[in-house]
Amino acid sequence: MVGPRPWAACPESPRAWNNGSMGVTGHPRSSRRRARGFTLIELMVVVVIIGVLAALAVVGYRKLVDASHVNEATNVLQSIRVAQEAYHGEALQYANISATPQSLYPQAQPTGKVMTAWGGVCSNCNDNTTGWSVLPVRVDGPVLFGYSTVAGGPGTGPGGAGGGAVTVGGQSMTFPATPTTDWYVAAAVCDLDGQGLPNTVAFTTSWSNQVFVFNAGQ
Repeated sequence: MVGPRPWAACPESPRAWNNGSMGVTGHPRSSRRRARGFTLIELMVVVVIIGVLAALAVVGYRKLVDASHVNEATNVLQSIRVAQEAYHGEALQYANISATPQSLYPQAQPTGKVMTAWGGVCSNCNDNTTGWSVLPVRVDGPVLFGYSTVAGGPGTGPGGAGGGAVTVGGQSMTFPATPTTDWYVAAAVCDLDGQGLPNTVAFTTSWSNQVFVFNAGQ
């Protein structure tokens, strides 16, 4: 007599042996999990993360743009320094170009929105005919800032009879009231943020080899 087959004693079909990974229909449970969509909370978290990253990107881009604008001012002021020293070597005095430290060129009121070519007529210079042409200032293309440079000899400083304090672009600067040597001051001003005073201000003088920057980006 032939005995029962080994598999016949098991009432369950072979498909039921995989009860840990198969459903009642025989399809993998993982496929049902993959079909589930995102919840509202998950979508909100993603939106918040994207918003934060976008805000950081805008701030970083703004800082990069402001830095490039300030670089223009420092580069032109360094060129004015070189030109002033060259002028002093020939004329034995510095060039007193601007009528006042606040008399800016080529834009009288730089708004940060318009760039102006260097080399035009200077309507607020001490000599409107020669203007800035007496100084060999090297400028690469149109500029965003307005620039001024005043100079004098021993006895009277940039503030004139008012002493050594000078305010340019809403920024107060203090210089020697009664200098003992020839001197000059060069300044750069621009309303970069369009919000009025205080403006971004940079300046350099014959008393220092540095270019000082105040209120960058304003």
